[in-house]
Amino acid sequence: MADCPYCEQSFADESEIRKHLYEAHEYDELGRIDTKRVDQYIDDHDLKESDDDTTRAQQDTDEAVQMSPGTDRHAGERWELHDVQALSTREIQDKLGEHGIDTTEESFRDRAAEVDSAMTLADQWEADHDVDASGYDRDFIWMAAEVLWSRWAPDLSYQERIYDLVQEGRELREQGDDAEACQRWLTAWETIIAVTPDDITTLEAADDHLPNVLSLEPFLRSVDNDLATLAADDPPYHERRLEFCREVCTRFPDAPAELLLDFRHFIADSLTELGRLDESRNEFETLIRDYPEDPWAYKKLADSYWQDGVDGLTAEELKRAVKLYEQALTAEGSLEQPSAVSDRIDELERRLADVDSSEAQEE
Repeated sequence: MADCPYCEQSFADESEIRKHLYEAHEYDELGRIDTKRVDQYIDDHDLKESDDDTTRAQQDTDEAVQMSPGTDRHAGERWELHDVQALSTREIQDKLGEHGIDTTEESFRDRAAEVDSAMTLADQWEADHDVDASGYDRDFIWMAAEVLWSRWAPDLSYQERIYDLVQEGRELREQGDDAEACQRWLTAWETIIAVTPDDITTLEAADDHLPNVLSLEPFLRSVDNDLATLAADDPPYHERRLEFCREVCTRFPDAPAELLLDFRHFIADSLTELGRLDESRNEFETLIRDYPEDPWAYKKLADSYWQDGVDGLTAEELKRAVKLYEQALTAEGSLEQPSAVSDRIDELERRLADVDSSEAQEE
């Protein structure tokens, strides 16, 4: 049984209490109250506000008129993250002191260096100082931990920062700044790496470990797509895409086979775009060895010879390209526009016949 920290109801399992927290207390996916995050959840899931929600929103608006100018909130009212962010560091320390938590920048950094989450740090405070807080007062404690982390230990990675970086990226994209948005998401990726234990090598386990604010596989694919889009207009991004895709494959070697196959293709594609053909061909050769049923590695490797210009190819290279295209057509996987591949085989064979004829005449 799980008890709601904001009312006296009990629930049989986690899914039931999560539903209750969303509906009754506007709890978000991080397991904490924050209207901005709730609004994002509603937008992401295409949910509509109920009449009760509208009434509650109006009540909140009416109450806002009565809030004290000093704190912009009622005593005993729920805390939201922006409320705590609006406080000075001294005010946060004083408020924590009311709960028996005495913290300094030095002691905070010592704690932060040993954990990877503001929620975990807040739990330590409560345990070490025997804090008797519940409901909205308890929310203040973890929110204070997150805000102080951003002020006192911004150089130390923590899980809650991932959500903020993803949101900042979304906002920048809406403003049309795709490059800076992508940079935020790359920083989120770096944070994910930093806070994920080394023994976690699958995306499923990583999703279980990280805050429930994003699904890792769609996020990784989205970042790669953005890097590829940026690289189309700004070639140096091919290098950053190469680094990112290699990091994904190295950090999560037990990710789904389809994702690893795709990202290894992206690595080879990036090398091709960077003009590093020998390295690119080596990557495709390795893909053919590891995924013999994948037609695309055969085709792309053959394309690398084609792109050199058939007139400059040796007879051996022409034969190699023909064989690769034939293997692409007979591989188990599906291949788009197989007729185009057949046309290339015909062209290469004609060219090979010309080369053979020329060599015969020379002899």
